Amino acid sequence: MKTVLFSGCFLFAAVVTAEDWSQWRGSQRNGVVEDGVPLLDAWPEGGPKLLWRSETIPSGDDGGHGSVVVADGKTYISLVWHDDKPSENREINALILRKLGYRNLSLAEPIISKMENARQSLSPRLRGRKLTEWSEKWVTENLSAEQAERNGSWIVSRFKKSRAAIPFRDLRRVSQKGDQRFENDAALRKWLEAQPISSLAKRELLKAIPNTVRVAKDVVMCLDTKTGRRLWKTEAPGEPTGRKSSSTPCVTGGRLFAAGSTHVYCMEAKSGKQLWAAPLPKRGKGPASSILVDDGQLFLIAGQLMAYDADSGELLWENKDVRSSNSSPVLSLGQTGKQLICSERKAYVAVNPETGETAWKISGGGDSTPVISDNWMVVFSKDKKVGLAAYHLTKDGANQIWNFPMSERRSQSSPVIFGGHVYLTGGEWHMCVELATGKLKWKESRQSTISSPVIADGKMITLEKKGSDLVMIDTDTKAHHELGKTRIKAMWCPSPVIVDGKLYLRMDDNISCYDLRANPGVQ
Repeated sequence: MKTVLFSGCFLFAAVVTAEDWSQWRGSQRNGVVEDGVPLLDAWPEGGPKLLWRSETIPSGDDGGHGSVVVADGKTYISLVWHDDKPSENREINALILRKLGYRNLSLAEPIISKMENARQSLSPRLRGRKLTEWSEKWVTENLSAEQAERNGSWIVSRFKKSRAAIPFRDLRRVSQKGDQRFENDAALRKWLEAQPISSLAKRELLKAIPNTVRVAKDVVMCLDTKTGRRLWKTEAPGEPTGRKSSSTPCVTGGRLFAAGSTHVYCMEAKSGKQLWAAPLPKRGKGPASSILVDDGQLFLIAGQLMAYDADSGELLWENKDVRSSNSSPVLSLGQTGKQLICSERKAYVAVNPETGETAWKISGGGDSTPVISDNWMVVFSKDKKVGLAAYHLTKDGANQIWNFPMSERRSQSSPVIFGGHVYLTGGEWHMCVELATGKLKWKESRQSTISSPVIADGKMITLEKKGSDLVMIDTDTKAHHELGKTRIKAMWCPSPVIVDGKLYLRMDDNISCYDLRANPGVQ
């Protein structure tokens, strides 16, 4: 008999204990902890007690933004571990261009040209505070509020560099050629000389390109949940994919499933012994999407939605209607029958998990993952006309019941459904909305991040200010109440994990565990 492991309508499987957080957003993929462990109502000065820090584990460009999972007394993390290896080869990659100030702008060409003309015309006597004020005024006068939110600080930084900034058109021209590797320094210089870019761009590129090349391996680590001590670590050959490799693993039935740079893996959760490895499509290398396992199948969005046989790694089907690598698939059961619900770039798509066929498709989409409760679907869309929205699911589609048009402001956190209400820590807001009616209960201006919140013991735990602050918010529907706030300096993309009253956070160079329990002596 096949067992449903993960359910959108909160059916617990016999193999999953209440204390497990066995996949991204928890064992029910909804961001809600239901283990009944009481948490502190307020944090002491200095924040929650630190229980342990792990050994060095890189993140960002060197290790991605994947979240941890906790199962059977063990903490797991999968990452693409990058290093710089001395070499005669030379390479131009996205990391080098980003360090030189490149950003893939979503601005109209006339605005970009106006920005560059203004930068190059700046008087050398304009500096310091006056230059900052002038730059901020330019942003306000020439960009919409949404454009300013996305690109304003970057544009101000370019103005501050004045004529020393590499022309944007040169950086974009080099970026459009993709990552490139050259046999040696002479080959690099020959290539640069042939490029129609400024002498400044050539000179700065030569200075920025090191005498090393990026190498990478796919790594899974297992830590003891009580001490943070490493129990095992597996490595497999990989390819540099940078921070876009940010998938969170999944543990079920004694096995661990993880997506690396070029392959998806299955291994024994207890030992790390590899059971199988299956290749990812070239266009789907290094996904940020997190694995979902159900009914003997593994689902992952890596360029497109794919299903693998969980026992053998055999590719079962692909669905090209779901094109993304950042959002994660969720499972809907309820009266609609079993469906995979996916957020792709411009739509929400329901897929038959047995056949891979598309059941329906509606507009919206983005990097935020939908949350499912019974026949409800709540989304936080990249499409500002959709914004935060709730739908009734049917076999043939999704009927929108209410929505709040809004911009996600580059912080596409996933919402939470709890106690008949929807909670969002995304964009510039914390919000509480009654699920059945769409009635706004409260809305508070905050500096949210991409990280998705978790609710435990009626308290919402989330990160703000690019992971700098950890906050605790009361889920009281009458008003927004901040119960705790502390400087934590965590990663701002990985999501918090709470198991047995203990908080697990991905930091810049480690995993840290904090005690949130009201009664730490009670087991």
